[in-house]
Amino acid sequence: MKYPEKLEIELARGFCTASCPMCSIEETMYNKSMMKFEKFKAIVDSFGEHIKKIKHVNLVGLGEVLLDKKLHHKIEYLKIKGIKHISFPSNASLLKSNTSEKLLYAGLGEIIIGIDSMNKKNFEKVRRDLIFEEVIENTLSHIKIRDKYDYNSKIMIRMIISKENSGEWESYKKYWSKLLNFNKGDMILYFPEHNWSDHDYPNADGSPKIVEKNVKCDYIYDRLCLDAHGNVKFCCIDINASFFDGIGNVLLMDPIEIFNSYYFVNSRKLMNEGNINKIKPCSTCNVPVMRSQRGFANSKEVNVPQ
Repeated sequence: MKYPEKLEIELARGFCTASCPMCSIEETMYNKSMMKFEKFKAIVDSFGEHIKKIKHVNLVGLGEVLLDKKLHHKIEYLKIKGIKHISFPSNASLLKSNTSEKLLYAGLGEIIIGIDSMNKKNFEKVRRDLIFEEVIENTLSHIKIRDKYDYNSKIMIRMIISKENSGEWESYKKYWSKLLNFNKGDMILYFPEHNWSDHDYPNADGSPKIVEKNVKCDYIYDRLCLDAHGNVKFCCIDINASFFDGIGNVLLMDPIEIFNSYYFVNSRKLMNEGNINKIKPCSTCNVPVMRSQRGFANSKEVNVPQ
């Protein structure tokens, strides 16, 4: 029996403060949902004693998680359940000082803030509907509060490389390196836009569909990804939990049984044999090979290992 070490839970499905061109949030509009606290508890509790095997919970999905007014309570509940590391990505548009204080006090382990440019015009061209100055102010405030009270919480500043910000990495890295605390595990990250697998969505970067051989993707090996309704997604790209016509729902089925179901077991077998191209959603996805195209800066800049 194999157990997931990581869990991804979508809290805000289809709700966001931005309308970024590379995002496929519009594909979630038919079943938008802001996960209520009762459902969140039921999802976490569905793992029973096996929740102790989960090392990391990432509250991620297609939506802005800070729209969830109960977010800090959900983080507190995960801490009660023994989850050591809790993270979420955000555009920081709602990351006001009182929100930062609640989240850090609740036990937030890491926040990943998407800032795709330090140029106001370029930023607002990508992060549509957001105001550059507000996002920077909120981010700097969060850093200040974290450092003032010495919370053990990481901050990642993330840039998605696009034609709008190409060539900005060095100045971007220089700016944030002066503000972050690498001794706390802070990081500055960049990576390319992905192509959303074999969905009918247009590739964000206009690139052709990619077919890669002999690569593995850790998503199906070490984690379960859940949408805001409790449906199990094959991976982060399976935004409507529709690959294989649906895999299961943790509110109706044992999540460990789902993790060891045919869909996952057979896909792992194919990957182990170097036959990722035989897994339809994986055969045209560039996420696994993006690792060689990503980079980060902490105490020094290195390539992200495969």
